[in-house]
Amino acid sequence: MKTNRMIAIFAAGILTLPAGPTAAAENETSYRIVGYLPDWNYKPFSELDLSKLTNINIAFCNPDESGRLHCNIPENRLKNIISDAHSSNVKVFAALGGGGGCDGYLRHLDTPEERAAFNANIMDYCESYDFDGIDLDIELGSHDQIWNYYADWCTELRTLCNERDMEMSTATAQWVAEKVTPDTFALFDFVNVMAYDNDEDSYSHASYEYAVKCLDYFHKRKKIPEDKLVLGVPFYGRGYTANGELDWDSYISFADILKNGSEYYNADSYNDIAYNGADTMAKKAELSKGYGGIMIWELTQDAKGEQSLLKVISDTLCGSTFIAGDVNSDGSFNISDLVIMQKWLLSAPEAGLNNWKAGDLCEDGRLDGFDLCLMKMQLIG
Repeated sequence: MKTNRMIAIFAAGILTLPAGPTAAAENETSYRIVGYLPDWNYKPFSELDLSKLTNINIAFCNPDESGRLHCNIPENRLKNIISDAHSSNVKVFAALGGGGGCDGYLRHLDTPEERAAFNANIMDYCESYDFDGIDLDIELGSHDQIWNYYADWCTELRTLCNERDMEMSTATAQWVAEKVTPDTFALFDFVNVMAYDNDEDSYSHASYEYAVKCLDYFHKRKKIPEDKLVLGVPFYGRGYTANGELDWDSYISFADILKNGSEYYNADSYNDIAYNGADTMAKKAELSKGYGGIMIWELTQDAKGEQSLLKVISDTLCGSTFIAGDVNSDGSFNISDLVIMQKWLLSAPEAGLNNWKAGDLCEDGRLDGFDLCLMKMQLIG
């Protein structure tokens, strides 16, 4: 009788929960695993396990003075890479910009006529190689004049992509996104969040906490839906000076770190070099289950075989590794998950679910009061 009474109370309580988009996860998240392939080191493509990727971004395809795109991969090799990727159901985007590659863009964007000609060149380039989309990786500070034209450029590109059934993504960080409005971000199919190279931290440029902070910023401040946010992770490490400052001249791949010993596979630090080992990478992949997946900079820096970080990501995202009810992804189901779930259903502004799937106890592809009721019953039981 006592149990039945509890069920009745819980069932009555769920009738007061709000309805609408904030109280339901309408569609199951399709996780993206996006990897950048650099045009200066493209030969390792033949060694990639394409079954563990959904997208490859060719980095980078940038304009010459006339506004025509080019990259350093030979034409026939680029076509073969794209064809091989398509054979494995992997989409390939042309990534535009990149660190140090954006300085020549403004001259092609600051008048409607120049933008139209430049956009036509971009579309011609993508169609000639059979790209599936474009990725805008404009890494310039908020003071740069390019942001005065960025919204118009994105709007025009969105129209052209729609006409060709192409997708459009962007890679961004908080320091480059200050002048990009939520309306402009809404034009992209998904947003790759560069949660690395954080020079404000004195021990790790890509900590788990920094990943959470970045995702939170773009969801709450830029109004980007969780399933459109793809968490960027590094396959490299950076060093620190004796006084705890990020050493921008230091850069070492995960593969090269492991050459110093297999014990560094699960670690996050080697000889004053901070990176993401397998444990942290799995934790970040688990975090990304509440969002749109993982983005990688960059694929050729990975270790091979069983020590591959890409394997860790794929195993985590493609397997059923989460604990039922563990919506905050802390490794256990407890009262804190119940509190967060209830706040999220009540649309509390500070509430966020790291893994909404873990809360779908009814297994109906949505979150609602019935799931909350089951959570309460399981905790009591």
